[in-house]
Amino acid sequence: MEFSISKNELLAGLYLSQGIVERRTTIPILGNVLLEAAGSTVTIASTDQEIGVRRACVAKVKKPGAVTASARKLYEMVRELPDGDIVIQAKDNSWIEVKAGKGRFRLVGLDPREFPEMPKATSDGARLAVKVPGETLSQMLDLTSFAISTDETRVSLNGILIEGTDDGKLRIVATDGHRLAMIDRPIEGASSGSSAIVPRKAVVEIRKILENGEEDIDLIVGDGVAYVIRGPVEMSMRLIEGEFPDYNQVVPKKSPKVAKVDAASLLAGLRRVSIVSSERTKGVKFELSKGKLELSTINPDVGEGSEEVEVDFGGAAVNVGFNARYLIDLLGVLSGDTEVQIGLNDEVSPGTVRIAEEKSYSYIVMPMRL
Repeated sequence: MEFSISKNELLAGLYLSQGIVERRTTIPILGNVLLEAAGSTVTIASTDQEIGVRRACVAKVKKPGAVTASARKLYEMVRELPDGDIVIQAKDNSWIEVKAGKGRFRLVGLDPREFPEMPKATSDGARLAVKVPGETLSQMLDLTSFAISTDETRVSLNGILIEGTDDGKLRIVATDGHRLAMIDRPIEGASSGSSAIVPRKAVVEIRKILENGEEDIDLIVGDGVAYVIRGPVEMSMRLIEGEFPDYNQVVPKKSPKVAKVDAASLLAGLRRVSIVSSERTKGVKFELSKGKLELSTINPDVGEGSEEVEVDFGGAAVNVGFNARYLIDLLGVLSGDTEVQIGLNDEVSPGTVRIAEEKSYSYIVMPMRL
């Protein structure tokens, strides 16, 4: 096997493998990428047997074939090579040779026949098959994925729920049991009865696919596996088995006390006050009264702090405690001129945060006693 490929094209394919291959694995081949050359294309593939990604790269193939090489070492090497074309050639005993400019390198490979077979996307029998604008999916993940649980004992919460709704919308939900983020967007082909829990690691890799390009995303959900396809990239992922909790039970039917506030101002205030708060709980008291929101915290080991934020509110005063990090996670992904609406009931009821220009978004945060 031998082919010539531009540095940027090769890097684009190898970049997608970096978050998938495991640094420590008992199966050596899973630390490698598979490079398959045929026609005018080199397909670069990587998998950890839960998530797999392929990217078709434009190349000049002199001799078709397949090789494998360390995903990390090959990526690091190519990144440091000079701009221009790179020649990769298979050698005896699964070694590969990499040539660029005046440089020549040899890497140990493994037999490509050992590389696991990866599933290929098909919409036959799919529970959900929709085309989503890349920007739309990116925004939906930005506003939800930070709420995914990191508690490995609660497997069904270790990912995002993707489902169709009765009114033809695609919904994404994430929760860790202390907060819940949910957003709907109208997508042609979305329908109720179709759902999947996509694991956290796969969400991270999907966001990489969304970084560049303007193509729509093809999202296909089958039995136990889902596919994301965009341009030359195809990703497969094993879905989380289990039952996602009934999130409708925790969404407040109404919030009688609603304050409107500039997201950037609230974010700045929370960041400053939370410096003094407990490292473990990040507890901050919200004291809402006419025209103002006072943020305060007392930490016997560090000190105390308070800050006043101007809000649009004219109702009865209310005090409630929240984990500041939960609010910071959301506010940190919003643009600077965004207005948010904070809905409160009492000190023991969940708070609701909504975004002025995202009518279909809800962020529910459980209160804490301070």
